[in-house]
Amino acid sequence: MRTGALSLFAFTILSLAVPVNAQSHNCTTIAPHDLTPAEEAYAQGKYDSAESLYMQALLQQPHDSALSSALVRTLLHEGKIGDATIQVNKSLAEDASSAVTLTVLAEVQFRKGQPWVAMQTLSEAAKRDDCYARAHLIRSRILRIDSMYASERKELQIAYDIDPSDPDIKHAWLQIDSAAKDIQGTEDALSTMSHVDADLREKAAASVHALMGQLTENSKTCQSTSMASALALPLVPVLQDTKHVSGYQLEVQFPQRKAKLIVDTAASGLYISRALADENGFQHAVGEPTNTVHVDSVHIGSLEFRDCTVGVSDTPFPDKGDGFIGTDIFASYLVTLDYPMGKLEIAPLPVLSDPREDALPSDRYIAPAIDGYTPVYHRLQYLLVPVMLNKREQRLFVLDSGMRMSTMTSEVAHLVSSTKVNFTNAMQTVSGGTVQLYRDSFAFQFANLSLDNQGRILEFDPAVIDESAGFQVAGLLGFDILHTFTVHLDYRDGLVKFDQSGSSLPPQPGVSIAAASNFAPSSIVRREACDRYVDQAGDLPTKQTIEAQIVGWLDSGHTKPGQPVTLKVVHEWAAQDCKLPAGALLYGNVLASSSGKNGSELALAFDHGDCSNQSKKGLSLRLIGIVGPPGEHEAFHDAMPTQIAGGARQISDAVAAVGYKEDENLNPGGPPNTVHPGIVVGLKGTKMTPEGGPQCSALLTSVGHSVRLDTGSVFILTMETGTH
Repeated sequence: MRTGALSLFAFTILSLAVPVNAQSHNCTTIAPHDLTPAEEAYAQGKYDSAESLYMQALLQQPHDSALSSALVRTLLHEGKIGDATIQVNKSLAEDASSAVTLTVLAEVQFRKGQPWVAMQTLSEAAKRDDCYARAHLIRSRILRIDSMYASERKELQIAYDIDPSDPDIKHAWLQIDSAAKDIQGTEDALSTMSHVDADLREKAAASVHALMGQLTENSKTCQSTSMASALALPLVPVLQDTKHVSGYQLEVQFPQRKAKLIVDTAASGLYISRALADENGFQHAVGEPTNTVHVDSVHIGSLEFRDCTVGVSDTPFPDKGDGFIGTDIFASYLVTLDYPMGKLEIAPLPVLSDPREDALPSDRYIAPAIDGYTPVYHRLQYLLVPVMLNKREQRLFVLDSGMRMSTMTSEVAHLVSSTKVNFTNAMQTVSGGTVQLYRDSFAFQFANLSLDNQGRILEFDPAVIDESAGFQVAGLLGFDILHTFTVHLDYRDGLVKFDQSGSSLPPQPGVSIAAASNFAPSSIVRREACDRYVDQAGDLPTKQTIEAQIVGWLDSGHTKPGQPVTLKVVHEWAAQDCKLPAGALLYGNVLASSSGKNGSELALAFDHGDCSNQSKKGLSLRLIGIVGPPGEHEAFHDAMPTQIAGGARQISDAVAAVGYKEDENLNPGGPPNTVHPGIVVGLKGTKMTPEGGPQCSALLTSVGHSVRLDTGSVFILTMETGTH
């Protein structure tokens, strides 16, 4: 809401400011008129009474498109989208060319979560009558969530110039355009009036800053400081169990102690437990929303956030967690969630053509420096991506890294699925409740990605999000999908990028990466191209192998060729020109992946590592074996040393836990202290061919629906003999 303080300053300052904006269209202004009882009830927000009165009026004038459209708008205010759809279809059957009817159709389409369709309908309405005020109003709403803020204000001004008495137009104009004029006029006056005392100038500037928040969808929960250079912050994995990462946490410095908050792309600002709020002595501020506290200052890395309104949960978070941090708190910066590398990067946004802090928000700016980003919709804390489902229907999904599993509404799932009976399976939650998973798999296409066979989608009703956003969403893109990418977020301009590149391997002649995702090993494997490992064809001494643990996890049903894979070296290893200390990283990529009821495949190759004398040095690495993570064997976890449970361990520890000697497991029937290339321990139904995939990559195959390598899996690698 607008602050009353600026109105007082406006009386003092704006009287001397130059008027802003002149009428820029040729439409006639609608003269004031006496309201009908239905219009009066609508203007007062008594929508149930307005609905009844409009229905009575339609009984008398059943072919009146203006009355029908007014009823549709009333039904939408009441949240009766289904009834509104039925009513607008009746109007279309009588007159599909009316600007009034087309505009209210666009309003229904917008509320049903298809703003791109609504824009097309509004274009048709403009061809009939470009001076229909509500068409400009609905267009302004869509432009706003499309981060086209200057265009939003322009459309809203046109709507107000044409019909200033329409209650919806008047309300929106006061919230947006009138506030923008006050801001601009105040800034102009302050820049030219030297006699304004310092106290009044400071208060006016503070009120201008408060009003500026009404002009965008960016987070208003904290005031952030400027930054000159990029900042990298470590992400801490949250383990659902010994082998599954369910999210990542970020460390936040509160006055009394540091807290680890789950990074959530669908949360708003900071949301903490009551225990953490009480521990720091945070209090509720007068005039702020309930279940919030005021926090003067918090630090995240070297960044300070001041004057924060922080949400508080009286219900304890699972596992005694401290809370969540919404990535929209970083809306003033360019945000990168680098899941494969386990870090969050913050960088300055590209400089606008008018970089002044007091400049009014402009339309989306796609700078050359952020090539490859995709426009998305932005409403409140939500970034909403249009997703094409099964190549049949496009709907809006929220990016939600705080949700472990991706979700979809039952209505949309039935719309795109060919499954008609036994549509879901029940799954028990950790807390003892039950959720429903769709039995079908779905194809997701969004931004630059095409993800096929996405199973384990959760049935979910996002009614709370629908109510907050003001339109329906079809589901959530959860952590299970997002964690496989590096996700770049630009809240200011409504832009995202899903990066799965990073491979430095040259493309294989005659085989595209896209084609490799469905390759048949017998038709692609070219043994003559892999003869550089001919001297490593036999059993290898364990002392020559590199042991490295996977960072995160991999699932062939949720990966695509080009996705980066990172390993962490368990024990120091040295060759002539590269020493890999414990903890050093090895870098590789997925070269092919597939999943399905007839089996699955995953091809991996590693080609760089952090040697002690050079980071990301090119290396000729060969993957020859894998030992499964804790939990794949009944005795695994109990056999691990308590001080490093869940972390690095020796291969001998893992093998001994399942009741075998090391040499018998890594080379059954072979010489002691050796590894047989292709050995797989603890992954039932999975086999490995060291050079069986594209570009001599290691090929893993499974009889299961997907090849899954969970957190804690240890990779056994060698380096090409010429490098030793």
